[in-house]
Amino acid sequence: MFKKILSLAIVAMLLMSVCAVSFSAAQVEVAADGAASAVAEQGADGDVASQGAESDVASTGADVIKYDNSVTKWTGPVQFYIYDVESGAELIAWGSKKLNGDDEGGDIWSKDISGYGLESGKQYCIIFADATSGDQTYDLMMDTSCVGDTGKATGNTIENPVDSNKTAKEAKWASNSLGPRKQVTSIGNVVGETLPANESAYDTFVNFLKNTLDNARTYSKKDDQTLLDDTAKALGLGKSDVEKAISEAGVTTEWKKESSSLADESDAGATDKGGSGSDGGSDNSSDGGSTGGSTGGSTGGSTGGSSSSKSGSASNTQTGQTETVLFIMLGVMVAAAGVIFFARKKERT
Repeated sequence: MFKKILSLAIVAMLLMSVCAVSFSAAQVEVAADGAASAVAEQGADGDVASQGAESDVASTGADVIKYDNSVTKWTGPVQFYIYDVESGAELIAWGSKKLNGDDEGGDIWSKDISGYGLESGKQYCIIFADATSGDQTYDLMMDTSCVGDTGKATGNTIENPVDSNKTAKEAKWASNSLGPRKQVTSIGNVVGETLPANESAYDTFVNFLKNTLDNARTYSKKDDQTLLDDTAKALGLGKSDVEKAISEAGVTTEWKKESSSLADESDAGATDKGGSGSDGGSDNSSDGGSTGGSTGGSTGGSTGGSSSSKSGSASNTQTGQTETVLFIMLGVMVAAAGVIFFARKKERT
């Protein structure tokens, strides 16, 4: 009799164990599905939140530059072309529709330049252009401190540095002191007001001797003495620095120091990077933190938050189901032991 009861108890224990394991597995599967849904939902919420954040950044207009079209009266759309002064690299290709600004009415065009990738502490040049006519302004110096400012044509024209037969409209900022880029043209004329921060008036003259002197000789109709004196004077350079620049450039000229009409020494600042030369300078400083700060902050914050939420929900679900299985198995074993005990006791009596 005892053996029959013991056999039945063992069979019952095995059946209960199988049921317990099946039940636990089902719970784990449901919990896993729930966790996956929660993670997916959190991810979706994170994506929505991220898209909302991007939308908010775009709608604030924090990186907007404007152009006052009241003088030029272009048909539009007005394009906002920017290139890196130091490398010459364009941030968005010339003529691309991505350069098109928005017509705000009242002769004002605006452009959110947050997608251009401007860096704090770097200098650029901006050219405003009419997509319809191809008319454009001359290169205007800028950095991130110009964000929020308005460019406007002055009504003056500037000789094209590459082709002296062409001109471009002079443009200046409404508030910022950075002005039109100072350069030597293809025939030796000096145009513009602001030198790039990485260049001095002396450097500009050396580059002219290396790259443009032959062209200027051909088309300026000036002899070397007059040509070099005129260009150097416009840059604020004296005889000593002109003599030094000719040697550094490695060119042969008919210019003679003793025949020069220049002052013996250069103007103050003519050999300094970003120096003013003879025209008086402008502020080459940049305060620039708005572009990098807002982008980095919103991206890093939302991504990091959703990642930690996902890992937390997965680990808690696994721990809970393991404990449930152990308790059920322990209960089955205790019940089986009780059945055996009472069965043997009954058999002895």
